[in-house]
Formats: sequence, C-alpha cells, structure tokens
Amino acid sequence: MSAAELTEIRSLETVPSERVSALWDALEPARVEDIAGSRWRGTGLDTGHQMFSMLGQMRWWGKDFTDARKVDPILVTDDSGDVVPDTSATGGGGASLWEVSFRGRPTASMVYDRLPVIDHFVVVDTDASGLPTTLLAVMNGRGTVSDGEHFWFVLDREG
Repeated sequence: MSAAELTEIRSLETVPSERVSALWDALEPARVEDIAGSRWRGTGLDTGHQMFSMLGQMRWWGKDFTDARKVDPILVTDDSGDVVPDTSATGGGGASLWEVSFRGRPTASMVYDRLPVIDHFVVVDTDASGLPTTLLAVMNGRGTVSDGEHFWFVLDREG
C-alpha cells in the first residue's frame, strides 16, 4: 500500500503536505546499516516549500551514502551531464548517517557537517533481500521549516 500511495503522491503537480506526513507516519524507520554504501537518486515533492525550486535550480541529482561517516549530501548534474558532489550549498561540508529521533521515532538520519540540518528517512519499499530501494525523506533543522512546512523528498537506490 505504501509504494502505491507514494506513486500516486509523486504523480501530483502539487502535493498536500498532510498526505506526505500521513504516509511518513505509516512507514517503518530506515536503518543506517541498510542505506549506507549506496548512491540514491533524489526527487523533491512539491508541497510549495521553497527548497523544491532551489534544488531544481541547482540541478540536484541525489545523495551518496558512501558509508555511515562519509556522505555527499548534495549531488548535482554538472554542465557536461556528469553527477558530481556540490558543497556550495552545505557550507563546504559533507554529512554522516546517525540514528536520530524524529516525530517520536528513531530513524536513520543524515546530519550535515556544517549546517544545523538533519534529513530523516523511512522505508517505502525493499528488494528481495530486504534492503530499502525507496526512501521517503524529510529535511529538518534551523531555517528549514517554511510557513510551518518541512521539505519532503524521495530517494531511490541507484547502486
């Protein structure tokens, strides 16, 4: 049911944040060891949050969780079409994965090195071995809430 709900949400031009929030609450928290070691393709959900257009302007591609302590939080597509890290929006830093509680539940979370920002992840679906293939994510931290709303996005495992 959760994968079907996310597919429907992704098809909407404007996404009601209450709908994404309800889906978040219904999903299992991600575990650091299950998402580390993978590159993830990102897609913003347009709830009207300013971050949606900002990431579009940056040509945001996704994230690379090389391991729990080495994360490239913002990968972009450069002028030649290559996917590369971009630290200009992160104050020059990377990030790491930790278990952090959000909305009362501990979940795998990406903590930025130089920003007061944490991205939290829940599992939408898994492969045959039980590893997550799609994550629903929310950005949280100082300066990330806009008009009372968080920025929601999706990550799909690329490898």
